[in-house]
Amino acid sequence: MKSVSWLQTRWKRLRASHRAELPALTVTRAEELIARHPDCGPAWRLLGSALTAMARYSEAASALHRAMALCPGDLLWIPLAEMGHMHKAGGGYEAAACWYRRAIDAAPDQAGARIYLGGVLALGGKLKEAEAVLRAAVRCPQGCRDEALLNLALVLRSLDRLDEAAECLAEALAIDPGYKPAKHALRDVRQAMRGRRVPIARAKSVA
Repeated sequence: MKSVSWLQTRWKRLRASHRAELPALTVTRAEELIARHPDCGPAWRLLGSALTAMARYSEAASALHRAMALCPGDLLWIPLAEMGHMHKAGGGYEAAACWYRRAIDAAPDQAGARIYLGGVLALGGKLKEAEAVLRAAVRCPQGCRDEALLNLALVLRSLDRLDEAAECLAEALAIDPGYKPAKHALRDVRQAMRGRRVPIARAKSVA
């Protein structure tokens, strides 16, 4: 009973430091937990994430491989995606995309891995591919549809399809009216659209 209580307490502390984006503290707490419970897959995953944040990529990869080995099949997409994050952080966009695709294969109904894949494709300038992946993410029955819509909108903005981007952002805000990144992007898109209309109107009046 004491061991369970200790594990629960340490897990809560570990997760809190991870959410607070304190990687050094997260590593310390993860290593403490793993020393007593080496079969705790989620702790290995958070260790890998924290090591990635500190650019300790070799150690991060080892931790994430351990997390994958301990992960149940229905959740395997999470450490697979985390491995994608590690490669993305190191500038390996192609390798990151491969891991994200593996995560999609592991959980095809989850939007998350498709969102990540769309993001890394966009970073690599593959905007049309990113659009297709993110449209598939929007259709997924599980995951954050508002986040998928935001990322799709950002790609559409990059493709200079501002009307479509605005529609996606409005849809994201209908799901979560307080979604700050969507609000910010929608303000940008709408101001750009207004800025384009003004010169056209003036040109017609002069003619």
